[in-house]
Amino acid sequence: MKVYLCDCAKLTERDLFAFFAALPPGRRAYAARYRHAVDRATAAVGFLLVSRMIRDRDPDFSPSDWTIGEHGKPFLPDAPVAFSLSHADGLCAAVLSDRPIGLDVERIRPLRPAMLPRFCTPDEIALCENDPDLAVKIWTQREAKAKENGRGIGQKLTSLPTEGVTSHRLKIGGRDFFLSYTANDPPEIVTLKPEELLK
Repeated sequence: MKVYLCDCAKLTERDLFAFFAALPPGRRAYAARYRHAVDRATAAVGFLLVSRMIRDRDPDFSPSDWTIGEHGKPFLPDAPVAFSLSHADGLCAAVLSDRPIGLDVERIRPLRPAMLPRFCTPDEIALCENDPDLAVKIWTQREAKAKENGRGIGQKLTSLPTEGVTSHRLKIGGRDFFLSYTANDPPEIVTLKPEELLK
């Protein structure tokens, strides 16, 4: 299993012109909605990262614009495989699979205690008191499950099992992240620079 990563935290407004030009109109409009440059960058780079990932597997694939499912899950109707995409704090992560799959990435940071009941059971909250980073790990595991089933974060996240979710701690650009995906396969990490997505 390949997990693709692209750190676009250092992209500037000037850099974004080339990335926006490479997007289909719908994705360009979507990315432009974001207020901060780093969020516009990850929205643009995310589409290009998924397109590159699929082309690496199927060179005949020609990306079209995404279609958005009922609960907000994006998909490429003409793609030969399923994918999942996540971004946080300038880092984009994506994974491909022959079956439905979910992936989530979050930067490791202290979370407000009031947030925890959204995605942690009472027993998990008790464990997080001694290991604050655990809360972010559980968050990524449950969001990955929510993306796999396609119903998103509007469902009751604490009802989703964390079994069968693989998690890794990553250090990218001096920042720490948890990456989780709904498969047991060890990943091959493919790291691309943003400019490589324009080739």
